[in-house]
This record gives sequence, structure tokens and C-alpha cells, in this order.
Amino acid sequence: MVNAVVPEKEKRTLKIVTLELLEIRKLIDKLAERLVNLSDKELLKNFNASQDDFKEKQIDRYKEKLKKQVGIVEKEFRLEKVEL
Repeated sequence: MVNAVVPEKEKRTLKIVTLELLEIRKLIDKLAERLVNLSDKELLKNFNASQDDFKEKQIDRYKEKLKKQVGIVEKEFRLEKVEL
């Protein structure tokens, strides 16, 4: 058996390469999962439907917020009118 001496610089380089390979592996795993999800027609259909619902709920919340603000402004306007 041969014992090899690896200089510190090479050790650091090997550690960096190892960490980078681990990160690449994680990215490949995420990509593979996304590809599986994209190939699932039912999942995509449900996702798209939920996006529409989300947008509608956002709009509904925005409308409610505007109504409340208009109500506050109307009350303030009425109070100012009464005080005059």
C-alpha cells in the first residue's frame, strides 16, 4: 500500500469541489422533482385552477379594503359637514 501525501492547497481544493458537487446534486434532485411535477397533468390542472382562485381572492380582498377606506372617508366627510 502506498501512502500519498496531499498538500494543504489540494486538500482545500478537494473540499471545495466536494461541497460544490453536493450542491449540484441537490439542484439536480430539485430539477428532477420539478420535471416529474410538470409531467403530471392532473397536478398542473389543479395548480392552474388554484392560481385563478388565488387571483380572485386577492381581488375580493382588495375590493373589501377599498370599500372600507371609502366608508371611512365618507364618515369623515359627513362629520366635517355636520361641524360646519
